[in-house]
Amino acid sequence: MSLTRFLPSFSRLLGILFIVINIGLWISPELAEFPARAYSGMVETEFNLAMNNRLFGGLISTAHLIVLAIGLTAVGGIFKQINTGQWHLPSFSQSLRYFGVSLVVFTLLIPVVQALMSLALTYNNPVGQRVITLDLDASTAPIAFVLLLVGILLSLMASVMIHAAKIAEEYEKIV
Repeated sequence: MSLTRFLPSFSRLLGILFIVINIGLWISPELAEFPARAYSGMVETEFNLAMNNRLFGGLISTAHLIVLAIGLTAVGGIFKQINTGQWHLPSFSQSLRYFGVSLVVFTLLIPVVQALMSLALTYNNPVGQRVITLDLDASTAPIAFVLLLVGILLSLMASVMIHAAKIAEEYEKIV
């Protein structure tokens, strides 16, 4: 049995696992510091992990991961259509577009999520200790730019494929 048979389910499961693991980390007071620091970029800044801070942090990061999960669901559909030989259908191109757009949106939301997360974690700090973080990290910026370019490229490819399918359909009506 080929590996590609498992990819539709694996893609969808991966999206669900990202969300479930994220929620699990935020529920635990002991584990919440890991996603809090990762999403906020606040390595040494003091912040609260009270229930309301974890709730806001969990909501922000889960909303961000839902965008990625939607893209991974589209990838699952792409793999399924490849496995069944239906890659030429318009729904294939639409799924490709969904994945591309989800990568673009996910990447563009990174600085927004970081700023919101830093606010969510420090909003109940004393005045003067509240923080908003906007960080361009040299180690992650290239990855973000590549994700953005791949997302744009996939979206453009899907648009071309959709347009080509419409032209082919019109040509069939003429002939």
